[in-house]
Amino acid sequence: MVAKMTARVATNNDTVHTALSMWHLAGIAREYNRSRDHMDEAGIEKVVALLPYGSCPVPGVATAGQPDAQAWEALAREGFKAVIDLREPDESRGHDEPGEIALAGLAYLALPVNHDTLGDRQFDAVRSVVGDPAHRPVLVHCATANRVGALLLPYFALDEHMAVEEAHRLAVEVGMRSPDYSQLALDYVRRHSPTDG
Repeated sequence: MVAKMTARVATNNDTVHTALSMWHLAGIAREYNRSRDHMDEAGIEKVVALLPYGSCPVPGVATAGQPDAQAWEALAREGFKAVIDLREPDESRGHDEPGEIALAGLAYLALPVNHDTLGDRQFDAVRSVVGDPAHRPVLVHCATANRVGALLLPYFALDEHMAVEEAHRLAVEVGMRSPDYSQLALDYVRRHSPTDG
């Protein structure tokens, strides 16, 4: 019997599920980093300050625009365990980001986000990974930190328990400039906030 194959177009939701599965399979990077289970916030802030739009909005979470090829080893030396890349696959990085991150011993999660695809699955994935101490310190980056701020706004409000206004201010400080991203993030927060009584 011959099986009939059907062509299927992959969606960003497929990418999220595949990326999360690959993330969990990246045990090699986690094993490499187990010996570095310290978080020297001063060292982290120093190396992050060298990244484009670099910021450390909360302990163990760093944000940036597109890092260059030399950044990964510096991040690894400071104890970073993971990198979340929010850029689309067709956005030029200027180097082999996944390969260089793997060589540095960091876990890599590609979670492509754009105005048309940003939704609950991406917010859920970022909250899950960033909130897991096994992945911290973690760097979340895109090209200019615009998407980073938007994706972290729900984490700040729901997981760090900041007031929504404070979470929004911090997301803007990180780099969020898009009113569309801001609205999607705030809608997510409203729908996922615990209800009173």
